[in-house]
Amino acid sequence: CGHYYDIGCIIDLFQSALRDELLYPPRCCHQNIPLRQVRPHLTQAFLTEFELKAQEFGTLKRVYCVESTCSRFLGPLHEGDSSKVFTCSSPTCMTSTCGKCRGRYRRFTHSCASDAENERVLGTLIRTSGWSRCPGCSQVVELSTGCFHMTCRCKTQFCYLCRARWKTCNCRRS
Repeated sequence: CGHYYDIGCIIDLFQSALRDELLYPPRCCHQNIPLRQVRPHLTQAFLTEFELKAQEFGTLKRVYCVESTCSRFLGPLHEGDSSKVFTCSSPTCMTSTCGKCRGRYRRFTHSCASDAENERVLGTLIRTSGWSRCPGCSQVVELSTGCFHMTCRCKTQFCYLCRARWKTCNCRRS
């Protein structure tokens, strides 16, 4: 876009993108700022953290450490028949999380909880509360103000009323 940032501002922008997914990837005038242009001004530790966040933000259905005091990103949800176990890489945690049901994994006694009942209850709550689900990642979303055009954190754009991809439905646009 031709705009210039001083080094302190560009580093602040990249750091903000790590804390707020809506700011990722860092951009100016709706254009992504190439990491290669900023790399010489960032520490190796920051670059490592940035690459880990890129993996996390690029994953639609995410699994986080089940330990509430940790909640580290572990990887993508496993949707196959077999189970996948993630062991948290934090040296102070090391908790095992089931990659299929996202529950605490206990070696010989683990069985994934039935999602059918949970989904039924959640579906009822979503309907009675007037919420919706993103058709891209199934995240529950709530419209508090504004129009029905939703942009989820997974970047899917859809109609809040009918969940169709944006501008493919006949719902009113206000």
